Amino acid sequence: FFSCSGGRTEDALAVWGTDVPYLCSVASPGEEAAQYDRDSVTFSREALEAALGISLGEDKGSWVGVATFTEGGGVEAMELGGQRFTGVYLRKALGLRSTAFTVTVEEGGLRFDTRGYGHRVGLSQYGANAMAKDGADWQEILCHYYPAAQLVQGELPA
Repeated sequence: FFSCSGGRTEDALAVWGTDVPYLCSVASPGEEAAQYDRDSVTFSREALEAALGISLGEDKGSWVGVATFTEGGGVEAMELGGQRFTGVYLRKALGLRSTAFTVTVEEGGLRFDTRGYGHRVGLSQYGANAMAKDGADWQEILCHYYPAAQLVQGELPA
């Protein structure tokens, strides 16, 4: 679980490189009340170059290249300064709130606008809370966020 997804959760494969059938991307509406549903952070050119070990060059038009996205709307990979980085790497290296982000070139640097907070895999705390407020019970919430899982009744081992 995690805080909020920005509207859609992420596949485990996209974040951890391992396919887990019940950890797949699903819609997660109702998260707009989350403190970090949307966030923005700007890096100076120098700070970004130092954090990533790259040179952006003089041509601002070449700072941000091709980006690919996951089914859950996160950055799968993005070119910055002519080098390719995974979204997971950029999130960690830059301290971004999630891999669901866009990049805008600004005077002297880059602005990263994120959606959601956390790895975005599994159950969204804000999304589950919104479902509960709309009348969903715990079984419906778990089945929504873990669609390939089966709920079974039984006794816990001693």
